[in-house]
Amino acid sequence: MMKTIKVLLLLSIAVLPLIVSLIALAFLPEQIPTHYGVDFTVDRYGSKFEALIFPITILILSLVFLLPGIFMKNELNKKLILDIGIALILAFNALDYYILYVQSSNLYSINSGVFAIERILLLILGVLFVFIGNLMPMSRKNSFIGLRTKWSMSNDAVWKKCQLFGGVSMMILGITLFVLAFVFPNIFLMIGLILGVVVIDTIYSYIAANRNHTAG
Repeated sequence: MMKTIKVLLLLSIAVLPLIVSLIALAFLPEQIPTHYGVDFTVDRYGSKFEALIFPITILILSLVFLLPGIFMKNELNKKLILDIGIALILAFNALDYYILYVQSSNLYSINSGVFAIERILLLILGVLFVFIGNLMPMSRKNSFIGLRTKWSMSNDAVWKKCQLFGGVSMMILGITLFVLAFVFPNIFLMIGLILGVVVIDTIYSYIAANRNHTAG
């Protein structure tokens, strides 16, 4: 029953951006900002119907989180995938509504003021990473979610250690990004921190696997 409710919730929030965007078409100008350059200023305008591209992409992406339920045997992993899917689609909802705000306001620059894009991205990813990091230690070995490297998947004991480490590191990353959103919002710093955590987690999975092999 709970799984059915989560599937319906995932589909509902996945289709919501498309519904909102279809309604917004009546209020959007014929030409809207459709692309911003590295300096966060408009470098292309296009038809208002391009506002439907991202919502349609969100809807298609939501199906990715439903397919594992068909093939996976572990019920806990199925639940976690749905939870992560719901969180990710909610994050995309927030981003899509921000895009609609930008398009309806016809902003020339999206990196100034309270709603600067760098701040918005840091806030969204910060919350998302904390949520996913909290779920990671509960996952069982699989090839879809979690800290997955050839070392972390060597056996169940190593997998468990890697998910705990990866979950904590992702939560710390999320909290850091959230704080930076108010202190120093910078997209390049954000990318650097994310890549840094990926490297650290990968190295840890290698160390954990070798320690387990040595102990064995």
